[in-house]
Amino acid sequence: MGQGMKVRGESRAAVRLLVGALGRNRGRVLAAVAGGTLFQLATVVFPLCVEYAIDDGINAGNQSATLGWALAVVGAAILLVAGLALMQWQITLAAVSASNDLRGRLLDQALLLDRRDRARFGRGDLAIRGTRDVDFVHNWLAGSASMVTGIAGFAVILVLIGRLDPSLAVVGLATVPALVVLNIVLPKRFAAANDRLAAAHGARADTVEELLTASVAIRGIGGDGPLLERHAEHSRTVTVETMSTAKVAASWAATGPFVPGVATAIGLLVGGGAVIDGSLTVGGLVAFTTWMAMLGTWIGVVTHRFTQLGEALTAAKRISEVLETVPGVADPDAGVPLRPPADLVATGVEVHSAHGRVVGPLDLTARPGEFVVVTGPLGSGKSTLLRLLARRDDPDAGTVVFGDVDLRRAALREVRERLVFVPQRPDLISGTIRENLLLGRPELTEEDMRAACAAAAIDEHVSGLPNGYDTETGEGGATLSGGQLQRLALAQALLHGADVLLLDDITSAVDAGTEQSVLNGLRAWLDEAGRVRTIVFASHRAAVVDAADRVVALPVREVARRA
Repeated sequence: MGQGMKVRGESRAAVRLLVGALGRNRGRVLAAVAGGTLFQLATVVFPLCVEYAIDDGINAGNQSATLGWALAVVGAAILLVAGLALMQWQITLAAVSASNDLRGRLLDQALLLDRRDRARFGRGDLAIRGTRDVDFVHNWLAGSASMVTGIAGFAVILVLIGRLDPSLAVVGLATVPALVVLNIVLPKRFAAANDRLAAAHGARADTVEELLTASVAIRGIGGDGPLLERHAEHSRTVTVETMSTAKVAASWAATGPFVPGVATAIGLLVGGGAVIDGSLTVGGLVAFTTWMAMLGTWIGVVTHRFTQLGEALTAAKRISEVLETVPGVADPDAGVPLRPPADLVATGVEVHSAHGRVVGPLDLTARPGEFVVVTGPLGSGKSTLLRLLARRDDPDAGTVVFGDVDLRRAALREVRERLVFVPQRPDLISGTIRENLLLGRPELTEEDMRAACAAAAIDEHVSGLPNGYDTETGEGGATLSGGQLQRLALAQALLHGADVLLLDDITSAVDAGTEQSVLNGLRAWLDEAGRVRTIVFASHRAAVVDAADRVVALPVREVARRA
């Protein structure tokens, strides 16, 4: 019962997402539907014009009537082109706007997710939700106007066929139950198959991410082989699920036009007899067969739109899972301003897992102008404490306060501006060193950039590169060593203009001489006239500890099991 309620809740969330995408672009969607209606009516009028041209013109030997209906066909063609152009233009704008909005919301949400939240999805799977799944929603939105107007055109054709002969209307109507059954049974099969395919794509994306990020580190111990095999296994699963989904989609698409085709053959027998009896004109029979051919084509289009709807619902469900995830680190409704300079104080902070307390309780006070070093053995919680101080994670118990404000009451944007966290293993964006350093700070000058790099002991190295600061970093900084990455990340932080730097063992990959240069640069930054700043540096290295104004030593903590 609980699982069923969860599935229904996910389905409702998917429907809300799609309806919301249409609602936010209702003006364009309505304009597209209007254009599509004009297109459909102009298309339906064609056989009607041919019917009258045959009966009132050709068969009657009336040249002027034939010419008049020929001109009517030209007029219908003009309306058809205008309606189609309006529909495609407006619905494309609506689909692009909606998909851009979805991608933006997904990105905003992903940036709010903490490590625990992101672990639920996987980096590769999150990327799939923001690309492939959004594309499925886009494709359905782009065809939604033709889906609505196609159904309306289907109804108009049945009315026009009924005008010719009630028995022909019965033949046309006989197609409806069969098509309804097809569009009830096959969508369920398709949705189930597409769910499995989406999950398979997400799992494979995660293995690709692992191959790109972890294979270099484990190649020396023979770990790349298992990663490749795992990727191959997930790729085989994607192939199997792709074929399974394609079979259902092919059955759906092929069966739809078959039903009107059979109805046309039956209609020819019935209508042919009516023409022989004189109760139906030749023009009427020609119009009937043309309309039935249109029904086959439109049913194919509408069926394809229902296929896209199935894909869009599956994709929307996966997108909604991310959008409706309540971030572990949440932005308050109304942020309380932070007012530096101020003490940064952690009191009794703890981090728990499903098995109990894994870190804490920890305490720390860093006063304005201090260089505080947090040290302790492996597993004592140094990195965890820094993440809590930067509010990258929230403690399960205890508080982190800046001045008199609990960081959970401050706006996340301001926390990120005031307290900058530099991880031990930083990442860079693909681009040049200059682009990375000036990211989000276009007002900074060349002198600002070089001064920050000099303080981080990286300016001399960068200046010696063939392209200097215009050297490409590669994906994630792949062209740089670990120590160079750490120092460039430190330079970024110095350029940020923060009040507090939270540095997680950022000299772990440099030699002793470079480390001393970095420490000298940090001391100069701390003592810069006119600014009161603070540094909290997690490290076990002797040179860093010796440079500190105050050292906070963390003890080893055993995991506290819950009863």
